[in-house]
Amino acid sequence: MPRLEYLSDDELTPEARELLLLAERAGSPDPRVLRVLFKSPAGIAWYRYWLALSNDGILPKDLKELCRVKIAFDHACGYCSTVRSSAAMAAGLTEEKIQQVWDFENSDAFSAREKLALRFAHHLKHDIAGADNDAFYAELKTEFSEPEIVELGLWCAENVGAGSFVRTLSIITWIEACELNPQTAANSEKKQSAAE
Repeated sequence: MPRLEYLSDDELTPEARELLLLAERAGSPDPRVLRVLFKSPAGIAWYRYWLALSNDGILPKDLKELCRVKIAFDHACGYCSTVRSSAAMAAGLTEEKIQQVWDFENSDAFSAREKLALRFAHHLKHDIAGADNDAFYAELKTEFSEPEIVELGLWCAENVGAGSFVRTLSIITWIEACELNPQTAANSEKKQSAAE
């Protein structure tokens, strides 16, 4: 049960109804979170920004989805970990590849470019100093153009910040997410055991 109430259908503005339909078609974000965020005009403004960042960029949707899910797994957000972008899946992203994000550095499923993007997501979530240096930016420039780096940074930062807030809403707990997706549960336990 979320910590804030969902808006009912009769509480939604016409614009909010339209935006919910967009979210349902896109698969991400799940409309449940929007029924909480749309309580504030800032929530509607945030979703417009999220749509633009998600759809209007130059990076492939599957690459962005990998980074989003990496961040979601890292902060154990049950909700964000269970949501999948329809566009990314249509572009060929599979659940099997998503689950390899847990140990992306040692996986053969990812290209050098994807690993670098996932490393950037990791740094922005856990170790800003890892990204805040000339050597890392020189490495980024071997795989990404400067416009792509801007987009990747904004995308990852958005998901670190907004994803952290969404986790606190408790729309889906981490335990529930693991029950919904046994692969996530198994990989989470593996990662936790390796850290101990």
